[in-house]
Amino acid sequence: MSKYPSPYPRCLEERIAGWLDIDPETVIAANGSTQLIYLAARTFGLKSPSIVIPTFSEIANALISVGSDPAPISLKLEDEFRLESQALRHALGRGADAVFLGRPNSPTGTLIGLEEIATVGHECTRRGALCFVDEAFIEFADDPLSASTLVAELAKLVVLRSLTKIFAIPGLRLGYLVGAVDFVRKLRDAIEPWSVNVIAEHVALACLDVAQPFIAKSRNAIRQERNWLQRELLRLPAIRLFPSMANFLMFAVSGEPELGYFGRYALSQGIAVRDLSALPGCGPGFYRVGLRSRPDNERLVSVAAAYSGSGHGQCD
Repeated sequence: MSKYPSPYPRCLEERIAGWLDIDPETVIAANGSTQLIYLAARTFGLKSPSIVIPTFSEIANALISVGSDPAPISLKLEDEFRLESQALRHALGRGADAVFLGRPNSPTGTLIGLEEIATVGHECTRRGALCFVDEAFIEFADDPLSASTLVAELAKLVVLRSLTKIFAIPGLRLGYLVGAVDFVRKLRDAIEPWSVNVIAEHVALACLDVAQPFIAKSRNAIRQERNWLQRELLRLPAIRLFPSMANFLMFAVSGEPELGYFGRYALSQGIAVRDLSALPGCGPGFYRVGLRSRPDNERLVSVAAAYSGSGHGQCD
C-alpha cells in the first residue's frame, strides 16, 4: 500500500488474456465493469443505442449521462423474459448504433446462446453498430463459454466481464472488457490512470492462480443450490419463478396488498431481497434474490412460504 500501482494494469491484462487465451491487446481492466461502461459511453458518443431491459441500470445511466437517448428492447413476461435475437435485429433495422444485452442477464438470469450472439454480432458488424455483451455473471452459468471467443472475428463485438462476482470480492472493484484492438486502444487513450489499485491487482492475480478449480467448484455449488431453491419456490402459489442460469433468481409475487410489501415482510424476518419495482422492464411485485448457503436458502423458503400461506404475512 505504500507504493503506487502501475498507472495502467498491463500485467493484470496480460494475465487475463492468458487465462482466456486471447490477444492481450484486446483486454482492458478497470475499477469494475461499470467504469468501462461509462468510459465507452464517453469515448464513442453513441446517439441511438438500444438496451435489452430489464437489465443492469447503470448501462442506461451511463448513456444518458453523455446525452445519448437509449431505446428499450423490452423482454416479455409471457416469454419468461427470454431474449430472441430477432428483437435485436429489429433494433438495428431501426437505426440503433449500438445494442446492449446481458449474458446471463441481470436480474432475469436468462442466457442467450453463443450462436445467437454470433448472429447478432455479424449483423452489428455489417451495419457498423457496436454490440455490447455484459458477461459479469458468465462463470456461474452451466455453459460458461464466453462471447469473448468471438471478438477476434467480429469487429463490433464488445464483451464486459467481472472478476468481483465469481471470486466474491466486489469491494475491490475489478472488471475488464474484451474488444477489437482498435476499440480497446481508444479506451486506453481515454481511461484515467491508476484505475486499478495495487491491492485489487494483487488479489486479482492471486485469484487467477486458482481460477480453474475454484470456478468449477463454485459453479457446481451454485447449480445445486439453484436447482434446490427453484424446486422449493415453485411449490408456493404466491410465487411465479423465472428460469435462471446465474447465481440469482427473479420472481414475481402475486397479491401484494401494496407496493414492496413482500420485500418489507422479508426484511422484517431478517432477509433482504432486491425490490425490482422501480427497474425499467419489471414493475410492482418483482424481486431478485441471490443464492446463498443452504441454511440461508432454507430461511428464504420458510419466509416465502409463510407469506404465501398466511394471507401475505404481517410486517412488524
